[in-house]
Amino acid sequence: MKSYGEFYSKMLSGNIGFNYQLNENHALGMKYKAGKTLKEENPLSKETNIHVDNVFYDNIKVSSCDYYHYEPDHELNAYYNGQFGDMNLDFNADYLQNGKRSNSVFQETSQTSENRDVHSANHVKNRLVAGKLTLSLPLGGGTFAAGSEVTYTHRNDDYINEENYVPSSFSKIEELNAAGYAEYNRSFPWGDWSLGIRYEHVKFDYYEDEKHIDEQSRTFDNFFPNISFSTQLGKVQAQLSYTAKTQRPTYSELSNNVFYSDRFTLQKGNPALRPTIIHDLTLSGVWRFLQMSLSYSQTKDWILNWGELANEDASLTMLSQRNWDKSIPMFAAFLSATPKIGCWSPMLGVGMQKQWLTIDYFKESKNLSNPLFTASFNNTWELPLGIMVSLDSYIQSPGATQNIYVEKPNGYVNVSLRKSFLNDALSVELRGNDIFNTNKISYSMYSGDYYLYQKSAWDRQEFAVTVRYKLNAAKSKYKGTGAGSEQKSRI
Repeated sequence: MKSYGEFYSKMLSGNIGFNYQLNENHALGMKYKAGKTLKEENPLSKETNIHVDNVFYDNIKVSSCDYYHYEPDHELNAYYNGQFGDMNLDFNADYLQNGKRSNSVFQETSQTSENRDVHSANHVKNRLVAGKLTLSLPLGGGTFAAGSEVTYTHRNDDYINEENYVPSSFSKIEELNAAGYAEYNRSFPWGDWSLGIRYEHVKFDYYEDEKHIDEQSRTFDNFFPNISFSTQLGKVQAQLSYTAKTQRPTYSELSNNVFYSDRFTLQKGNPALRPTIIHDLTLSGVWRFLQMSLSYSQTKDWILNWGELANEDASLTMLSQRNWDKSIPMFAAFLSATPKIGCWSPMLGVGMQKQWLTIDYFKESKNLSNPLFTASFNNTWELPLGIMVSLDSYIQSPGATQNIYVEKPNGYVNVSLRKSFLNDALSVELRGNDIFNTNKISYSMYSGDYYLYQKSAWDRQEFAVTVRYKLNAAKSKYKGTGAGSEQKSRI
């Protein structure tokens, strides 16, 4: 398959707010953010050759375009922070609302069968309300903090296909996430301890055509402990920590809508997805300008992109997501050096990650345990007359991540020149990104009855000029930290 795509977008955003310090112990404030995507289009053309048992079956050419129309984005945060004797109270309340309509037009030309024109429309609307309260106070020579966070999310997701090549659907998701947490920190002459636990109760309700779907509506109750110990060993600062955490699927991954890609490929979400649970053990250390970290993790119910045959004659593939039933071990290591040599400030980082994963692929086993290595080398030179020069580079090796194998090395080199004036109130920067045009990636995805090889070459080679003037620049005194951050990222 060969494809060519472009993406156009114009956005406008702004925010306004206030911070009021009642006295030295009490502060409150509010911030409102608004945004509007004025125009967004995604034209795409692709050509696919289909072979069955190594014999030519068809050639499909698709010319399509997605037209997006966004509703205004609204995001509101209000906070109160107060000190009552030794106890500190911090409260945040958030509201978010956004929506998007997309209209897609496919013109599909077949060499051996009928041509198709496919029209579809998708309307998504999100609303979120969240609150977070934390109390902290000194206790037994340390600090104790406890609190709760509650988030309610409402999402409508409608998909309509005029020609009925895929079924139209009208779905709704309602999710209530209520969490309680506590943490205790204390310092001793021989080191610092931190102990914490978080409990989450999640009620997920899924509706199709306004009907509650019992088998896809679920409740989750989980405890997530964490513990860490840090100490000084000579000139080395060391820390050992254990954390249990979750990664919940995005709301688009939970949608049951079936999207038309071409006559041989459909895509949909999976409302039955379970959240991923991760247990992580990390050892880190710092010595002078050297930083090191080693981590070992076990990941349960990892969410993988997956392809399966959707009909008996094997002519239609459904792309979706699934939870991997087995717990996947992973090891990661990272080492960085940040010395300062005169006017030169280099930063060298090298890392690797390795997973132990074997998947089912065309009724056979495919081992995807090859390690993936990365390296970055960033440099900054502070020259006289307020001139700053930077040269940054990054490279990634072939290797496996989830059920994807990166086939070739990829990376980039960026360079910039910055000059400041008027005590740094005015600055001019010249920047060249991906100057050697090497930001390209080739990978294979192995999943069930589906294999995908994709080579992507992003058009990110660019030259930019930035002129910035800071008028009465001051550090923000706003103390709001927000609530429901994880749920916002899922939206």
